Amino acid sequence: MKDFDAVYGRWAGDVYRLCLRAVSRPEVAEDLTSDVFLLYHKDQARVGEEMLPGWLFTVAKRRAADYWRRRYLEQRWAAGQWEDVPAAADPEFSLESLLERCAALKPVHRICLILRFRHGMSRAEIASRTGLSELQVKGHLQYSLQLLRETLLRPAAGNGEASHA
Repeated sequence: MKDFDAVYGRWAGDVYRLCLRAVSRPEVAEDLTSDVFLLYHKDQARVGEEMLPGWLFTVAKRRAADYWRRRYLEQRWAAGQWEDVPAAADPEFSLESLLERCAALKPVHRICLILRFRHGMSRAEIASRTGLSELQVKGHLQYSLQLLRETLLRPAAGNGEASHA
């Protein structure tokens, strides 16, 4: 384990600075740096000292690219989803009314949705605030959005069938 500590001590600052330049958010850069060194810890036997620091920097760049890809997809999805939604002033489609209509949502799902869409928090910020891991937050958000979609589509399908009868 001493080898890992030595590598971490020598390269963590450089990897963090690279990540910070790539994402411009200190908390995200810290998460990315942690991911890089967790992966190094797992693959330490396979990654020789002669591959350092190139291996670390390559993983950091790829993690930063993944971050931007994921962020772009979230923004694109959010923009696409909200284009067809009625105006936010319509009380039927407020976040609170949507949460009330979906009985299958657990409290943790509601909290994650409110922090994400009402307060504009990132997954990392939600994880920090709730004590969940970022992966758990991601899962709760994906699952709760799926439940909301199903809830919104269910009445529409029922109304459409009734009008044809």
